[in-house]
Amino acid sequence: MAHNAASRDLRSRAAGAVGSLIESMESNIASGEWQPGFRLPTERELEIEFGVARNTIRKGLKKLEDAGQIVRHVGRGSFVADRTPVVEEATSLLSRVVGSSPAEVMEIRLAIEPWATSLAASRGTSADLASLRECVDEAEAAPDVPTFETWDGRLHERVIAATKNELLKGLYEAINLARNQPEWMKLKERTVTRERRDLYQRQHRAIVGALLERDAETAGRLMREHLSEVRIALVGS
Repeated sequence: MAHNAASRDLRSRAAGAVGSLIESMESNIASGEWQPGFRLPTERELEIEFGVARNTIRKGLKKLEDAGQIVRHVGRGSFVADRTPVVEEATSLLSRVVGSSPAEVMEIRLAIEPWATSLAASRGTSADLASLRECVDEAEAAPDVPTFETWDGRLHERVIAATKNELLKGLYEAINLARNQPEWMKLKERTVTRERRDLYQRQHRAIVGALLERDAETAGRLMREHLSEVRIALVGS
């Protein structure tokens, strides 16, 4: 019993030492004291500076490396990671999404939304799926195209949210940035006629009905058919 208690105490102190080491290093990086590209002190120097064992230093460096805070090169040492390229790539991707053509956006939507709708049928809660009725009802009562488009968009967003996939949700939010541009609304106002609104409403109700029945295959197929009609209206067949 005493041996087990001593072992637990030793492990606890070791974990605390690693945590303190990581916290100190992260503080140096966050404050700018250690800039991107800065070469960290050697393991021996860190051992002396922080007063901890060599294996604790290595565990701390490994955790920082796994978190993307530093990069380590055999024979050269450890360096503060330069995260700027990641930010620039994300910004570049976002600008490409916003500047995408209707044809490009519809290709992506047709690739992911039917599958996502099938996923929502199995993963969405009863409340998630019941909330889709509100979108359909409000869209039907919409006095103009912008209001109709608002509720149309919310319906699709809620279907995506019902998948419980945060990465998919983030991707769809990026796609919606393109759909919310003024040029898109002008295109919608030209193409969403009364007849087409009625068609979309019938399709929406059928999709929601399949989702409420938890019929994943039918829901996915109906979403594909709906988006195919939207694509034809926007950019032709």
